This record gives sequence, C-alpha cells and structure tokens, in this order.
Amino acid sequence: MRNSRFFKLLGFWLIVALVAQSASVRAQAGAPTLDAALAAIRAYAPQALREQGAPGMSVAITDRTHTVAIITVGMADVASKTPVTDQTRFAIGSISKSMTAIALLQLHDRGLVDLNAPAQTYLPSWTIPSNGAEILVHQLLSHTAGIPDDYSFAPYTYAIAALRDAHTLFTPGTSWSYSNDGYATVGAIVARLSHESWQDAVQARVFDTIGMAHSSAIFTPRTLADAATPYQFRDGDLVATPPNSPLIPAPAGDFVDPAGSVISTPQDMARYMRFFLNGGKTESGVQLLQPATFDAMTNADRLTSGKPAGAASPELQEWPEFYSEYGYGLAIFHTDGDHLIGHTGGISGYTACMQANLTRGFGVIAMSNLIEAPLHPCAIVKYAMAVLRAQSLGQPLPAPPNGPPIPPPTVTTSDYTGTYLSADGTSVDVSADGDKLVLLDGGKSYRLVAQDQDTFWTDDPRLTLFYVVFERDKAKAVDGFTDASAYYVNARHTGPATFSNPAAWDRLTGHYQTVAFGAQVDMRIVIVKGTLTVDGVEKFKPLADGSFAAGSTTLRFDTPFDGKMQRLWFDGTDLYRVELP
Repeated sequence: MRNSRFFKLLGFWLIVALVAQSASVRAQAGAPTLDAALAAIRAYAPQALREQGAPGMSVAITDRTHTVAIITVGMADVASKTPVTDQTRFAIGSISKSMTAIALLQLHDRGLVDLNAPAQTYLPSWTIPSNGAEILVHQLLSHTAGIPDDYSFAPYTYAIAALRDAHTLFTPGTSWSYSNDGYATVGAIVARLSHESWQDAVQARVFDTIGMAHSSAIFTPRTLADAATPYQFRDGDLVATPPNSPLIPAPAGDFVDPAGSVISTPQDMARYMRFFLNGGKTESGVQLLQPATFDAMTNADRLTSGKPAGAASPELQEWPEFYSEYGYGLAIFHTDGDHLIGHTGGISGYTACMQANLTRGFGVIAMSNLIEAPLHPCAIVKYAMAVLRAQSLGQPLPAPPNGPPIPPPTVTTSDYTGTYLSADGTSVDVSADGDKLVLLDGGKSYRLVAQDQDTFWTDDPRLTLFYVVFERDKAKAVDGFTDASAYYVNARHTGPATFSNPAAWDRLTGHYQTVAFGAQVDMRIVIVKGTLTVDGVEKFKPLADGSFAAGSTTLRFDTPFDGKMQRLWFDGTDLYRVELP
C-alpha cells in the first residue's frame, strides 16, 4: 500500500515546480509587467482626453488591496491654468445610483425592505398609473418598473410626486428603460426608512463605512469649492454641437438627487471599486452587504420572461454593450469568462465612466470636466481594462485605439450632391470635396458634417440652428432636405414642395427654455412640412385635447400673450418662451 501522504507532498512540489517553470517561461518570453501596462495606459491618456475634447481628466486604477495608479491629465480650470491633481474632485453623475442602491440594500439586510414588495409599501404617498400592475422595489433598482426618465426636471421630491400625472412605459417587470425618476424614488424610500435625508443616509452607509472621506452626496458652493470647473459647449443650445465648438464654464448651483449628485476624488472612487472587488467588504473587513444581497446587486435582474434586465439597443455609442445587462444600480458584463460591473455618469459639466473586473480583481474609473462629449470618458477605461486583463494573463498588451471612440458616420457623397431650391426661390448647391460634403450658399462655401444617417450639421450661418436633414423618395434617392421649416428640393423631387398647417399652430412656434440639473435646456418648436416638431427633428401628432404626442412624450402649451403661447409643458417640465432665435 502506497504512502498517500508522500504522494500528496510529491504532487504539491510538482505543481509548485510547474508554476515556477510557467512563470519563468512567461518572463523569458517577455510577458508584460504591471509597470509596462500602466505605462501604456498613461501614454494613451492624453490622446483619450484630446479625442473627448474635455479640459481635464483623472483616472484611478485599483486592485483588490490598494490604489495602483492615479493618472491626471489636462486642466481643472482653463482660465487659471490649474492642472488636475489626484485631489481634484469631480461629479460622477449616475454612478451615484449604485450608492443609493447600497444604502437601500443595507436596509434590506436589516429586514426593513423586501425587494419583492410593492414600492408603495414603503412610500404610501407615491403613485404612478400602471394599468393596475404593482411596481416592486427591485424593479426600481434595475430600471424594469417602466418609470419615465426625467418626467420632470424639478427637484427630485417634486419629480417623484409629479409621477402621479405620468404613466408607466410598459407593464412593470416586462421590459427595461433607464429612469432617473425611478432612482429618485429609491432615494425617497431610503430617506423614509432610515429617518434621515437621502444624503445623510449615503454619507453614513456608504462614504463613512467604505472610507470615502473626500466625497459629498450633494452640490453646494462649499462642496464644489475644490472640484474641477465644469464645462459645456458654448453652442450647446444648438441642435447639433459644431465640431471644435468653444467651451464655457457650466452653471454650478445647489443640487441633490439620488440618481446623480455625488462628487468624489479618484482615491475615494478607487476605494469604492475595492468594495466591489472584495465581494461587498470594506477595507476594514466589514461585510457591508450580505453575500446573497451582493450577488443580487452585481448580477443581472430578471424580467418576468426570464431574460436579463438591460437595454435592447445601445445606450452608449462609444461602448454599445455597456448596458445590455443591468443589476441594481450597475451595468453587468460577462466577457471571456470574466464577471464585470460598471456604470457611467454625466451631470452639469461632468462625465465619468467606471468598470471593475470582479473575477480578476482590478477596476478603472475615469472622470472629466465636460458634459456629454462624446458622452463619457469611456475610451480610456475600455483600453485600460483590456490592458490590465492582458497583463494579468501574461499576454501581449493591446495597442491603443487609432481613432476617436465614436467614428464619424460614413456617407456616400454622391447621394447628396446637386442643386436644391426652396419655395421662395433660394438655391443652395451641395458638392463633394473628396470624401467630404460642401454646401455652397450665396457664393460662399460651408462644411456639411454628418451627425447621423442623412442628418448633417453645417456652419452656414443661415442653417446653424437646426440639423440639415436630407429626405429620400420611394426609390431611396435623396430628393430634398429640411432645415427647420425651410424645405429645399432637387430635380428628382416629384411631390409637393409646400405644405399647410392649422393657423393656431403658428402661435406655438418659437424658442422655449429652462434650467435643469444646473444646465440650460432649450427647445425650439418649428413646423416642418406641416408637422409640429421639436428642434425640426422629433415629430409630434396633435391630440383631441389640444396637446401633442410622440410616443410616450407629451407637449402642452398655455399662457397666451400677444398672440403667442408663453409656456411649454414637456412631460412634466415647464419651459418658457424666450425672444431669441
């Protein structure tokens, strides 16, 4: 009979030898080191910032035990030439949702919240018509309740009260639709059950417990004092932001919202990612969420059909698969056998992008001080995660991306070339200059820059407020274009060139404006080919009660003065006429 202990020891040392030999072979083969991986990410950072167009950016990289690197590039404030440092704070926008979820899930672990109970159990005064179907707490957490997104741009407590005048987009639990108002409702439940404000609950249950000493749940002049200056496009009130549009500081003001008002530093956010990398434990070893609760948060919630919650179509152009599955306040990824979580955020002059690999134990967050350009600083996060994974496997490091995260749409220039004539006799010519289009108007040449299929921006001063939208006939040939109410046709056009509309609609047209989330919101109501539109693009149909609808979106107008309506009600948000172009 053999000595089993001897063979166990022999097997152990054989495994050790094989592991050592494998490591030696990888080293001899030039397997990348962590320093090499970090150097590659640092080298790409200036390009990523340049392609996003933001003034500054901070990137935090962590493993399960400590912050591996903080990379800073660009300016926290352009006017004073103040650089971004590792202490600079940024708003993280909708990444805040996961913190609101953690606060609620702690209440769940204490037995105060049943995730499968109706939300009204804990917030009796809250209601939204849903054809009699109950909205469950976990559906709010996973965006499967059908709550409209930003039904009202008012402060969040009013916004969720206003939902009584809305309606769910679908039967709760049957589909997925991202909703800030849904998370505002979660925050209200947290506040009610914890007997404190939402921001105090997040401070105590998330920041203090995880060790995020330099984070704030709210915007105030005090909390923003050491934050990067937020920026927006100077021409952001236009339908299309022109290429290379100048930047101006974004308005900063008081703001609180469970869906997106957290401000943080790269070091604090690295600690936050370590909470997830360590299975819901803090650095001091406290299991903040029970394992089963943590698993529910970090895996896709399920629809009533059994399918994972998540977007059926891309939510982010630069990372289409980002929101294809969704848990509780987190996007969920399963890639090449790895389990990852993440989220993006954009709010009032700031954007952020975060992802963590729970399987391999590393995470990356990037934060920048420009709103929505080209949505989020995800390019460097995507590249850094690929580099870190390759390094952990001893594989060659991937090369950085060659171009911007969202390449411009490709166009067949010959589709659009020709002479176009409007009803008043004005003509413009479209010609090709290589692979680009040029618009000739009044003897001068202007750019036509593709924004989407058949949709362009131009620097022609007569046409800068709206998109130039080309139209096609039944044979799919371009036969004209609209620019707000102006309609131009070419020689192929055979249909009508002029259109009529009810005279009462003329008093609705114009520029309406308000301020929401610290940002200016502009809408221009124009009539395009006899149809009422927002910004010349989104078409609305008249309803019997005098309002207008496009899908689930409703427009109402009131407060007449001097022959024009002065207020536009847009799904619960009031915008007011301004006598501007």
